Amino acid sequence: MMNVLGFLKNILHRGLGSLSGRVARLFYRPRKPAFPLADRLLADAFRLGQIPSPTAHEKDRAVFVAARLRSLELPYTVDEAGNLLVQLQSLREEPEDISPSPLLVFTRLVSERWNSLESLGKLDLQYARGAGLADALGPAALLSLAEAHASGRLSLNRDLFLFFSAIHFDDPYGDAFRLFTSDPRRRPSAAIGVQGFMLGFLTSHTLGSYRVEITLAEEGRGGKDSNAAVNALTGTAGKLGETAGSFGDALSMYIRRIEALSAFSRTPSEGVLELDLESADKALLEDALEKIRKTVEGAGEPDTGDSRVKGLFRVVSFIPPGDPSVSEGLNTLLLDVMKELRIKPEEEAKPDPSSFLSALGIPALSVGIASGREGLSYDTVEVASIEKGRQLLERLVTLLGTDPPGRAVPGKRAALLRRKFRG
Repeated sequence: MMNVLGFLKNILHRGLGSLSGRVARLFYRPRKPAFPLADRLLADAFRLGQIPSPTAHEKDRAVFVAARLRSLELPYTVDEAGNLLVQLQSLREEPEDISPSPLLVFTRLVSERWNSLESLGKLDLQYARGAGLADALGPAALLSLAEAHASGRLSLNRDLFLFFSAIHFDDPYGDAFRLFTSDPRRRPSAAIGVQGFMLGFLTSHTLGSYRVEITLAEEGRGGKDSNAAVNALTGTAGKLGETAGSFGDALSMYIRRIEALSAFSRTPSEGVLELDLESADKALLEDALEKIRKTVEGAGEPDTGDSRVKGLFRVVSFIPPGDPSVSEGLNTLLLDVMKELRIKPEEEAKPDPSSFLSALGIPALSVGIASGREGLSYDTVEVASIEKGRQLLERLVTLLGTDPPGRAVPGKRAALLRRKFRG
């Protein structure tokens, strides 16, 4: 009798132990991420943001992107300037070198806000933080598109170019888009620029802009108490404001930086003034630039004390005014996709790299991938917004890769494509 009771007791203990183990596994089983594709995009952005920039040809960042592309078994090319180009073949019965009317998605590799400590990044449930993290979201988003193509999730009727630029798009002495504008075979039917911030912002009218750096310095040996450089700096700033005001509301001028530093307890002998000019009128923009140049050249007249102040004028960046009529259909399509994804659009007029292409008759616009704030020390990214930004870019590319991008996609056709995409 005791053996039977012992036997039953052992069975009961084993059963309870097995049940408790299953319950423990149920409660302590790691949760699957809600948005794994967005998590991978953010992980790539973190890794990329930790790589120093700017560097010569952004070689280190290009190496990271190339390694990710090799892991996806996707071919790529790197030119002498460090630009990296991926050509994703469309679904065609007879493959050619390049399909007619390719689609271009572009971003930049460079970031001016990398920091050896702050760029290491921090992550919690709501926010991701890091110096230059917003700049790294663009390349990470293009890698997400490459992954979508490699997995078969992204199937287009035209070739897709993914362009990672190592050149500043607004470099006045370079041409980042020369590869696509000089070769008729690579001329895109439409182009999408990808940047970190801001999700939902729509550049309805792209302005032209010049960024100018003005250096004012004393020549010769000024006296101990000479303040000629600072006086010239403040005086020039006032004159430039008057010059910009003479053009009325058609021109905007913003002083980005005004600085004068001293050494060895002396008054500053050199100062720097950096300003932005913005206008939708290219001729007016050129006229304002020339007047500012002449103002700077006369900054040291008359002589001040024993020294003479000389001005050095340098154009740091340039973006031409875009042609909004060229991209009307593309803007309409973007608004349609935003509405579907419940992204509240906010229109603004500002300079944008896409205007280099719209000015040449190529429909182009730029989209942001995430919401957040670009701070002085680090960027703050809302983690939950990245999935919507990823969906926005992928759906926009899917629609443009299937329908003619020069016009808005008809509602019925767009609805069919969305049902296909969701499936």
